[in-house]
Amino acid sequence: MELTVVTKSLGSKLNEMLIYAGSTQIGEYERSQDADIERKKREIENVADLLMWVYSKHGRFTVQWHGDARHKSVRVADVEGFIIPKIAWRTPSWQI
Repeated sequence: MELTVVTKSLGSKLNEMLIYAGSTQIGEYERSQDADIERKKREIENVADLLMWVYSKHGRFTVQWHGDARHKSVRVADVEGFIIPKIAWRTPSWQI
């Protein structure tokens, strides 16, 4: 099943990125500035199979950046369970 992303403004700079499989919200991707939404949508496409698997086994998830560890993780019930492979990441807007 294809995933879709719905963005919602959280103020003047940040957006929430909600991930849906059909009409079911399965998770949320890290909060994003406008310039990074398309990049992060491509990252979600790159790991769609992993995200669907996580949801099917563990329920709703959140993907977050961990600055100290320098990785993106998939968290379920606020517990880090999976790492998004770096090869799936796209170049941030401030590095282009």
